Amino acid sequence: MKVIFLGSAEFAVESLKHIYEKHDIPLIISQPPRPAGRNRKLTPTPVSEFAKEKGIPLLETENVNSQEIVNKIKELNADVAIVIAFGQFLKKEILSSTKLGFFNLHASLLPKYRGAAPIQRALLDGVTQTGVTLFKIDEGMDTGEVALMEKISVDPYETFDALYKRLSEIGANVVERFLSNPDIPLTPQSGKASKAPKIILKETFIDWNKPAEEVANKIRAFDSTPGARAKLNGEIVKLFGVKGLSMTERGSAGQIVSIRDHALIACGEGGVIVERIQFPSKKVITFGDAENGHKLHRGISFDH
Repeated sequence: MKVIFLGSAEFAVESLKHIYEKHDIPLIISQPPRPAGRNRKLTPTPVSEFAKEKGIPLLETENVNSQEIVNKIKELNADVAIVIAFGQFLKKEILSSTKLGFFNLHASLLPKYRGAAPIQRALLDGVTQTGVTLFKIDEGMDTGEVALMEKISVDPYETFDALYKRLSEIGANVVERFLSNPDIPLTPQSGKASKAPKIILKETFIDWNKPAEEVANKIRAFDSTPGARAKLNGEIVKLFGVKGLSMTERGSAGQIVSIRDHALIACGEGGVIVERIQFPSKKVITFGDAENGHKLHRGISFDH
């Protein structure tokens, strides 16, 4: 098939690889380079990098709905467009510029978690099941009819990074199944809808008065990016690697009850076992290494 591909984030690359192996891609559209890293160097998206590596025609644009781009897509006379982690809203005219329309791979079981941060929102809620949905884009926000859906179980202490990778791989298989049989009947979304808006900075801070399970879910949801934040001796640190929960009531909320390689930190109810900590402008280290380096000690409490 002749497939236009629209994507930006790393999540899209696994599907793009599969499409590249079996189909004709006359055009890839991605977001423009953005400043990244400490030096704020302009950096292309992972999808743009793939297009350049393979020599596929690439358009980097702030406005995919411009008349010039819509006309270009129409001229290519493609069968379908696949959209994954692209980052721009598509308007009505562009949606009719391929024969079969535009299909989006979304990292949730729609209509749950419509929006920009479905994986992190699902982990924050402590879900035990999630998945991916491939749907035909309409003029709403992730509201279109469903082509394919695949469910998976979420492991108890699975991080954002791990789930992101698994869902990108499962999504690639779903996209390939669709492209092998694009005439699959579409079905309306069913069930209770929920939203997954973009994560904002203040949400990344841990409230130690919450139950241990909620604290653990926050650390998992932001591991490794952007990192769950807490204050310690007036500094903002990040925590990673939930290893378990303790239901034993000891210590005040936010207090480091014990340290081995990991730390047991008391919460409003129970405690959370956390493996690693990152101090400002430093590498991520175990709590054991932090104690050995006199960065913290048993009995110290995170600030509230």
